[in-house]
Amino acid sequence: MTIANAAWAAALLVAGGAAAMAADISAPTGEIRGLEEDGLNIYQGIPYAEAPTGDRRWAAPVAKAPFAEPFEATSLGAECVQKAVFWRPGSPASTDEDCLSLTVYAPAGTDGPLPVFVGFHGGGSVNGSKTDWDPRRLAADGNVVVTVNYRLGVTGFFAMPELAGDDNLGGNYGDLDRTEALRWVQRNISAFGGDPGKVTIAGQSAGARGVCFQLASPEAAGLFHGAIIQSGPGCAAHTIAQAAPGWEDLIRVAGCADAPDRLACMRDLSPAELIDAQGSSDYASRTIIGGNGLPGVMDDLFAAGEFNRVPVIIGNTRNERRAFTYEANDLMIQPVTMAKFEAYVRDGYPDRADTVLERYSDDAQRAPGLALANLASDERMCTTTGTMQALSMHVPVHVFEFRDETAPGRPYMVIPSSFPIGSGHSAELPYLYGSLITGELDGSQMATGKAMRGYWSALSEGDGLEDWPTYSAAAPKRMLFLENGATEVISEAQFMAEHNCDLVLGDAD
Repeated sequence: MTIANAAWAAALLVAGGAAAMAADISAPTGEIRGLEEDGLNIYQGIPYAEAPTGDRRWAAPVAKAPFAEPFEATSLGAECVQKAVFWRPGSPASTDEDCLSLTVYAPAGTDGPLPVFVGFHGGGSVNGSKTDWDPRRLAADGNVVVTVNYRLGVTGFFAMPELAGDDNLGGNYGDLDRTEALRWVQRNISAFGGDPGKVTIAGQSAGARGVCFQLASPEAAGLFHGAIIQSGPGCAAHTIAQAAPGWEDLIRVAGCADAPDRLACMRDLSPAELIDAQGSSDYASRTIIGGNGLPGVMDDLFAAGEFNRVPVIIGNTRNERRAFTYEANDLMIQPVTMAKFEAYVRDGYPDRADTVLERYSDDAQRAPGLALANLASDERMCTTTGTMQALSMHVPVHVFEFRDETAPGRPYMVIPSSFPIGSGHSAELPYLYGSLITGELDGSQMATGKAMRGYWSALSEGDGLEDWPTYSAAAPKRMLFLENGATEVISEAQFMAEHNCDLVLGDAD
């Protein structure tokens, strides 16, 4: 267990809590032994697919063969190949490709099948782990929760032409890993007290893009019954032509461009060499359109009704870009100056710069960084409607915005910020799934978390969302999650006004 994850696990255990052996699980995958902690059975690091090494590097995942001996699910297992990053303090880099595992959290002593949550972590598709979430509160609410590792970066999203074989996978190996994990859930979750007919998938940030893929992918048909998309960068994907320059540059940097067998050369490289080449090239981790996994542009598939039709919750935090603005400026001990903010506006809005500067002048007087962060957040929020509009034509869609401005900061935020981070990117995670924060959630924050988890838990149940209006073209509405468990429903017009969308999108007079 990493320092960060050990600290988080310790923080969540109540006083006097102690781990004991959980009841053994006899599942189709074999016998599994875990730990019981404070009323939860926790089974860590269960492999759901064979190690994607050798010829399995850049191939579809292969289901893990049943265990010949009882599996001791008492350690986390390896994280997928990645570099260390500042926002995961205490988590080192990983060069271990044998990382396709999951963790199950289940209430102890349950009598009947419970709803199931399957969680996909964020991290730009290049970082992160199932241990970034420790969703004990969600499990204690009466859910079986599964968190999943999937291949990242060049090991998970790579589509050189030599890989376009009969299966025509499109290079989306990290997404196909998540699909394989869902197959594992369907086969095995009943043994843990879960209901395979009530599976909700949830992802945040890059994990949200993974949820989009499962919605759009024929490979995932019938594997889940509700989907939650949090703070996603949109359900975007790229064509082979768009992605090709990046992976060709990576092949060049890796020294395989002129090899007689480029694929063999790339497969001979160590994970460390791969991630070094990834960091020194123009490669970017992208979901690729094409192949069995993703037959078309996701929003187009949604609009045409050609997707896995399940109820959806989708939304963002109020101030998505504040954390990123802090990371790029204050964290580098270079707070945003008024000159930098004005230059950003004049470069991005040459035809209406004075109007934009005036609209954000109050923020700029408080702190130029606040003005930049709020403008960047509005730019993000004003362009998020396409996916929800497309989905809402065919399935119930519930749209939210997280607005608890008291949300706690994260341990990497060691340099005081010149402006409040508040409901920045990932601010809702500790309320819902558990993630490392500075300190503990207070009573008001716990109340908001409980309210949100209640709605999230209701999605696959089919009831409990009656007071959350669905989003539609005729009546687009959003639910706001506020301090102390309060909620408010607003219209799309109010949302657009509060985010200055007329100005950001160029519709202002």
